[in-house]
Amino acid sequence: MMVFIFLLIASISTPALSQNSVRRQTIAVLEFEGNGVPDQTMQDVTKRFASEYAAFKGKKFILLDRNQMQRSLQEQGVRIYGCSTFKCAMDAGVVLGADFVVVGTLTKNGSVYNLRSQLIDVKNSKTVSRAEYDHITGDIVTIMSKEVKKAAAYLASAKIKSEAIQTEVVKVDVPEQKLIILPLEITLSQSFEQEKLPELVNEWIRGEVTFSEKSNLVDFSIEKTILSKEEFKSGVMSNEVAKVIGSQHNATHVLTWTLRVTESKAHVILSHFNIVGRPESVAKVEWLVGGLRARFKTKTDMDILKMQVRKYTWPVLGTTAPTGRFPADSFFARLWMKIKIAIDSFLFYIENTYGIAVVILILLLLSGFGLFFGYDAIKGDEPEPGIGFPPEY
Repeated sequence: MMVFIFLLIASISTPALSQNSVRRQTIAVLEFEGNGVPDQTMQDVTKRFASEYAAFKGKKFILLDRNQMQRSLQEQGVRIYGCSTFKCAMDAGVVLGADFVVVGTLTKNGSVYNLRSQLIDVKNSKTVSRAEYDHITGDIVTIMSKEVKKAAAYLASAKIKSEAIQTEVVKVDVPEQKLIILPLEITLSQSFEQEKLPELVNEWIRGEVTFSEKSNLVDFSIEKTILSKEEFKSGVMSNEVAKVIGSQHNATHVLTWTLRVTESKAHVILSHFNIVGRPESVAKVEWLVGGLRARFKTKTDMDILKMQVRKYTWPVLGTTAPTGRFPADSFFARLWMKIKIAIDSFLFYIENTYGIAVVILILLLLSGFGLFFGYDAIKGDEPEPGIGFPPEY
């Protein structure tokens, strides 16, 4: 009887195990260390970082519970607060049985803050990524809503390989999808800081790409290096240059953005295209399809600009944002947005396939047809010739 029960359990559990071929890895966000910052504030900073990190990573990883972590560390005599060094993070990670650990510090010097954080791979004893922001001004609420969120998004975008625990599925070597984000053209008014804004726009887009889980990203340090070069201060200026840069860094996809700021409006264009075609071994649903473009204009307010850039990143990736990610638009606003993106993407496809001259020709033809039919409608029907009365004398 016991043998029968064992075989029954085995027959049920084996298929279930084969379906879950990847183990969800664990990440521990330790209490951030504060220098010149109250302990209660640091607990709030840590809590905010952990929630933002979890939001960006989605359900692929398990974030360890803070209260449970503190109990485990206290039982083993490992520091709970002030653990910001690599060695302390490794010790805590081993005790907690975590795959990855995040540690950080927030230092206040007068009215200026410095925020530093790092993601550590416990198994391989190495730092995966660092997020360091110096000379931050503003109150602690602003820092938590902007800088802490930015740091969490940056560390969440770091590439982490999942650990396979079952190999019943035949593995096929598939080229890794990798997206690089580059400014195409930047024209700013004096009210915007030329040096800081390009990096911020890249961070906004990276955050949404990471959250969408549609593609991996090249390391942010590569994009920062490109943005810092003098020849690219105003953008890379052409899609061909963007393709060359992407190829040099083993990217399969490129997302470019154009930003023209006047005194009252910010005009933005987001474009996404492939460098590498979809391999035959990869299903269509698993490959990020390029050839998409969206344009919009908005107020020059930084918060509104950030929201719009993040919002339009999703359709350019060929997907829709989850409900609640952004404030809801009306039905007609969503419909008009889809129509504009469809037209823009069609012209973008023609431009990439046949050249800009063909796009100009199509626009001229459409303008000609519009003028012809408009003139015809205004002129109306001419009276047909007929027999009239003779003139009076």
